[in-house]
Amino acid sequence: MRSLLRPTIAAVLAALALPSAAALAHELFDHPAPVFRAQPAPSRAIASGGQNATWEFVTSIPTGNPHSDLDFFTRDGDVYAAVGTLAIGPNAGGQTIVKLTDDGEVRPSFVASHPSAACISNPNAALGLQHDVEATPKGGTILNTFNPVAAGGDAQVIVDATDQRGRCHDQGTLGLSAAPRGGLEIVDVTNPAAPKEIGLTSHVGEAHTVNIDPKRPHIAYAVTSDTVSVNTSGQRENEIAGDDDQFDLDGFEVVDLSSCLNLPADMPLQAKRDACNPQVFRYRFDLAMEMPHTVKSAVNGCHELEIYPNDLLTCAGIGAMPVFDMSGAFDDRGTPDDYTDDKPRGTPLPCNRRRSSSQGAFATGAAVIDCVDGGPGGSVSLAIPNWLSIGAPSLAGVRHVGTVFHQGRGGPRDSTQDIDVNHEAEYTQSGNFILATDERGGGVTPPGASCTQVSDNRSGNGGIHAFRPDRLLAATPPGPAETDAAYARDSKGNKAIYRAPVRTGAQATVCTAHVFQQIPGQNRIFMGWYSQGTQVVDFTENPDGTIDFKEAAWFVPADANEWVSHVFKAQENPDGTFTYWGATGDFNLGERGRNAIDVYRVTLPAPPKPASGPGLLPRRGADGGGQGAGGTQGGAPPCVPARSFRSAAVRRAGRRLTFSFRADAPVTIDLFQQARGGRVTGERLIRRFRNVSGTVRWNGRDRRGRRLTDGYYLVRFAARTSAGIPDERRFGLLRRNGRFRILHRHERRDTCGLLRRWKLYRPVFGGVTGRPLVISFRFGAEATAGIVVRRAGGRVVRRFAARRYAGGVLHRRRLNRNLVRRLPRGQYTVTITVRDGSRTIRSTLRATRV
Repeated sequence: MRSLLRPTIAAVLAALALPSAAALAHELFDHPAPVFRAQPAPSRAIASGGQNATWEFVTSIPTGNPHSDLDFFTRDGDVYAAVGTLAIGPNAGGQTIVKLTDDGEVRPSFVASHPSAACISNPNAALGLQHDVEATPKGGTILNTFNPVAAGGDAQVIVDATDQRGRCHDQGTLGLSAAPRGGLEIVDVTNPAAPKEIGLTSHVGEAHTVNIDPKRPHIAYAVTSDTVSVNTSGQRENEIAGDDDQFDLDGFEVVDLSSCLNLPADMPLQAKRDACNPQVFRYRFDLAMEMPHTVKSAVNGCHELEIYPNDLLTCAGIGAMPVFDMSGAFDDRGTPDDYTDDKPRGTPLPCNRRRSSSQGAFATGAAVIDCVDGGPGGSVSLAIPNWLSIGAPSLAGVRHVGTVFHQGRGGPRDSTQDIDVNHEAEYTQSGNFILATDERGGGVTPPGASCTQVSDNRSGNGGIHAFRPDRLLAATPPGPAETDAAYARDSKGNKAIYRAPVRTGAQATVCTAHVFQQIPGQNRIFMGWYSQGTQVVDFTENPDGTIDFKEAAWFVPADANEWVSHVFKAQENPDGTFTYWGATGDFNLGERGRNAIDVYRVTLPAPPKPASGPGLLPRRGADGGGQGAGGTQGGAPPCVPARSFRSAAVRRAGRRLTFSFRADAPVTIDLFQQARGGRVTGERLIRRFRNVSGTVRWNGRDRRGRRLTDGYYLVRFAARTSAGIPDERRFGLLRRNGRFRILHRHERRDTCGLLRRWKLYRPVFGGVTGRPLVISFRFGAEATAGIVVRRAGGRVVRRFAARRYAGGVLHRRRLNRNLVRRLPRGQYTVTITVRDGSRTIRSTLRATRV
């Protein structure tokens, strides 16, 4: 996903404070595999703040390894993180697997390590061996935007990216000689406690970062941050045989992982390795779309990219930010609503399947798909000059939408005016803006990344920049004025740029913007800012087309050096605030750092909401299960959150009730009688409050002014979203001796997950007429479910055996009159258990037999 750049820094090895080669050799090669050992905990001291922000340091998982990027994934209903390692991780470093939730509750714990960075490597390769990571499928994790066609289900693999020679499972001799070029390592995590590599790829551009299309879980992007020189005649020097640039790629490569996914659960490891045989497709930029006008002697590949539901792709290209339309790059194979079988168009590279070059402890039975020395036995060089000579087999159907060109690198602009190193670029959810971060100096090159509290270093401490997608350029512009036109403006007319306040002492390096995450449905950003810890930034999209940034909160643990800080769980609270749980990857690079995975919780006021705009929804029809749903098969319609209410509640006040809520539209509140005495009456309207906008205090009388009788009642809050979709909240009540009691829930709020709808028709059933208990549910994708009805105390009165149900269909089950009449009065629970692959969801509702 994201990372440092890779300048050659002689001090890196010393800065990492690594053990000696002899000590590492003893540690690594006298044992079948490196063993993870618990490390001393770092300080729990923090500096934190923000208006009405409440921070909690949940826990720290110290590893002693310098951590890089992370990605979240799900298994069996819980959330995990895979956290990468920068350079060498002597404590079984590579991908550290952490379980973040247990039965839905946040209880972080170390699970396992995949030791892809636990071997000796060349210190000059340190910043390219960053072990960036992506998991697939994405399951119920938080994505870069609301994605109604994201493939669901639990993660099957994580993909580990390296941008240098010397990775452990293809390292030649200790990473120092005969080491092949880097690429992707495909790691099976169907059992997170035993991650195991099943395949590798090697690329001319290697893989500085890796991204996976959420709706095409088999499509990965091997992303380079290569700098390719352009000579005085305008020729790219990677086209010249023998030039140092010939193995650099000014583009990206698409990797089809279909053969590595959806393998049988009981398939032996070596059989998985034999089956995993990715195809690789190369895409190379046209020169005009990526060359900054201030530095016409070089062109860059993407540093990081993002893919959206409508197939737009943003490329953070260091000196320029091109945007592509990928919709024509994939063949839907006759299933336009199912993206999981899409195939890349064009001609794949003639890669060579070979054995790993590693020896000793890191020898592996996983094959390497070599796209550097391709052809049978590695007989065909796929370096750029020879690739061109064999016809340049490429990915087809990619369309260049336009580019933003930056002026900070080698140009006249400081960090308050332009970008030096475009690290990451993302659309806002409205589609009205593109946000890009400026990793000054690549994070490690003074003075670009230096900072101090005493005076503002405007050459350093890069920030977040906003651009207008409707002002992208087709080619390199003639000068600064045309480039500046792409900038969004704030409400004061200035370029829309946010830079974090400096709250720590002076640093020569790692004091600048890095990895960021937008929370879907909110104009709120969480991001790692190196020594400035976690920054939370809100932004408001104004009706006049401007955008304003505002610091919402910050969290800086002692000696923080956060590569990444991402949220894995979020919830809205009854008072309208939001609580977020996040995790960081923290590393030590000499000046400071914790070499730990920190987990935090923060409660914040509600953020600004996205404005209306073109959005990012797919152009093709969606047969998908919504973000976090169980897959794109099964007949489920696109899931659009029907949400106008931020909160709703019923409170008692003696014989009266108070109805309170926060909503984005006027609300109608209805009170229905459900049962009286021994009779279930159905929905008999007692009182209605139309189009109210604030708290309603009700005196307990019906619409004719009469006091109510004892019995069971239902309160319904109803509003509509801005899209006109109904949004409702219901509460069951019991009135006894003139006083009300709120009942346990008889329905769960609709979601975009696997269990989309789950409710009982009424909070009561039975009575003298034996009213049935009606149960209804809908899934986002085909799934197996069983339902158990129990009387309070645990006795089962009805069991609906587990069976397969179609997705997108409203299903009903009921306790019929004959059974209901035999049941005693009292409380009953209804529990559904849903299984989709290895994931299990359970939810319980309650109703009363009257």
